[in-house]
Amino acid sequence: MFQQFFQFTNHFTPFSTAEKAIIENDLVYREVPKKFLLVKINDICQELYFMNKGCARLYYDKDGEEITGFFFTENMTLGGLESFLSKTPSIQGIETLEPCKLIVIKKEVLEKWFQEIPRMHIFFRKLLEQRFIFSQKVVASYILNSPEERYLGLFQRQPELLNRVPQHMLATYLGITPVSLSRIRKRIFEMKK
Repeated sequence: MFQQFFQFTNHFTPFSTAEKAIIENDLVYREVPKKFLLVKINDICQELYFMNKGCARLYYDKDGEEITGFFFTENMTLGGLESFLSKTPSIQGIETLEPCKLIVIKKEVLEKWFQEIPRMHIFFRKLLEQRFIFSQKVVASYILNSPEERYLGLFQRQPELLNRVPQHMLATYLGITPVSLSRIRKRIFEMKK
């Protein structure tokens, strides 16, 4: 059940058999339905998740309009990191777009691991570094790239999203209207003919 999670952690730092036993003992497996709120805006996030199977989105609420900030699929970690780390109300929400199979890491468990497993500091630091680098690339794409270039970049990084995510959510993620997204898709399709 946790093999997929440990394959993921090996990309950052390998844990010993004894360390894996401690970690595995504290992990929680959870299945949630589509449209389930993992993180609610204005709540303090107490859990991080590893996506075994499924798709979810991180979003913001601006004057009653939901704006998608990111999509999470298999083998990704997710959670309201800002809220989780600062213990403040979340400015983000995370909603499942499909039924999801998750590994849950509770805040107090992570703190316990930091005490018992020194290598956990390395794993978590590398995970945050990866998240920071990716966030910088996303910000840069909004400054440097056209909406069409952002769409093509998303298509190259996560092509499966185009069939798994509603078009209006893709549009808000790209910073455009659904009508503009339709035009971009049509233009790209016609160029490929």
